Amino acid sequence: MKNFIYKLCIPLLTILMIQTESFASSWTCHFAELTRNVVIFYPNEPATLPCKVYYTKPKENVMPRTLWNAEHDNTYCDRKAIELLNTLESKGWQCSRDNDQ
Repeated sequence: MKNFIYKLCIPLLTILMIQTESFASSWTCHFAELTRNVVIFYPNEPATLPCKVYYTKPKENVMPRTLWNAEHDNTYCDRKAIELLNTLESKGWQCSRDNDQ
């Protein structure tokens, strides 16, 4: 089962990293030895719709999760990602924005 999850994870991360006609805003958060990543993915950049917010735990071998997505509200993904970042920071996480891809 773990091999299956990892095989699914690789294509997803590859899609997020490819610099083609897509764009992602991302943040990395640290707490002790733990890391969290929050990514807003815009597959049709420069359009902000559709969008998806991904949440990953890279050092814990957990498959990335899509927390939110939108097709009609162009501020939804940004709002939800910022809310998540604020929640993490309120619990002691240190978050910083990564370079945009």
